[in-house]
Formats: sequence, structure tokens, C-alpha cells
Amino acid sequence: MTTQAPVTVFLVDDELDVSTALVWLLDSVKIHARAFQSGEEFLKALASHEGPCCAVLDLRMPETSGLELLQRMNELNHRLPVIFLSAHGDVPAAVNAMQLGAIDFLQKPFNSQTFLDSINRAIRLARAAREQLSRESDMQNLIARLSDREKDVLQALLRGQTSKEIAKTLGISPKTVDVHRANIMHKLKVTTYRDLLNIFRQ
Repeated sequence: MTTQAPVTVFLVDDELDVSTALVWLLDSVKIHARAFQSGEEFLKALASHEGPCCAVLDLRMPETSGLELLQRMNELNHRLPVIFLSAHGDVPAAVNAMQLGAIDFLQKPFNSQTFLDSINRAIRLARAAREQLSRESDMQNLIARLSDREKDVLQALLRGQTSKEIAKTLGISPKTVDVHRANIMHKLKVTTYRDLLNIFRQ
């Protein structure tokens, strides 16, 4: 059984007492959290962070609003589950947050269990995203081992072409196509055509 990677929860709120209370709450259920009082501090930490993570952003902060911060994160290609907190929340703000990719919008004051439920959902999403990224990276490394001709044959196989069709398109013999196909299966660590299709459908 593989151990799941710990997920860091980044809390960004200019009110220190709010951040402190949330860090304490998360710590009480063994969830690692880091608090920041400004968006810039958070972005610096995020840029050097390794491992799965999610973020809780306050909607209204003096220097950079939560929505502006999420826009910056999107521009910097920091894709992670985001939850918004607000004491001044309204429908347009919630809609904007969701359009920018937020997964939840909680109105202060909120119930501790409601907050934890939202955090746990964000953690699940963060882990799933990291696992998907890891699978894609592993697959890219495997594909890099293929020759140019093998990559041509792979693309044709994924389009559903037969060995004869591939041979005609590439100007080689069906037997040569079958050799390339066997090499592809070996290098991508699959044993059946169905398995080959499945790894590119994930």
C-alpha cells in the first residue's frame, strides 16, 4: 500500500487571528497548514513549493484581493484547488470566484465542520491532480524512448488504423509495422492493444 503524499493547505488572510485559528483547527486534525498575511508572500512560497497543495484565500485584503490573487495564480500556471472565505461575500463575488476556478466559497462566520469538509474535498482534488501529473510525466518519459518511426506508428494505432493501413500510409511493410508495434508495447510497458488505448484515455 502506497503512502499518500501530505497535502499542504496555504491560508492567505490579512487578519492574523483568523489565520491562527484556522491553522490550529487544521493542526488538530493532522492537516499541515501555512499562513500568510499577504498575497505576495504566498506566491513566493508557492513558487518554491513541491508536493500537492491547496489554498484558502480571503476575498477582501488591503493589497491584493483574493480574486486578483487567483487571477495571478492562473497567469503563473499555479493550478491548485482554491477555497474562498469572505465576511462580505455576495453572489457576484462567488460567481467570479467559481469562474476563475475556485471549488468553494464560504461565508464568515462558518461552521468548523463545514470548513473541514471543504478542505478535505480540496485535499482529495489536490492529490488527484498530483497523481495525474505524475502519470503524465511518467508517460512522457516512456514516449521519449520511442524512435520517430515508432511515434508515427503509435499515432496511427491510436487513430485505430490496422497494420496494413499504417504500412500503406508510411510506405513500409505490414511486417515492419508489427515489429514497431511490438517495440512500442514493450517500451510503454503494456501487453495488449486495449491497455495501450487506456493509458492515453486517462
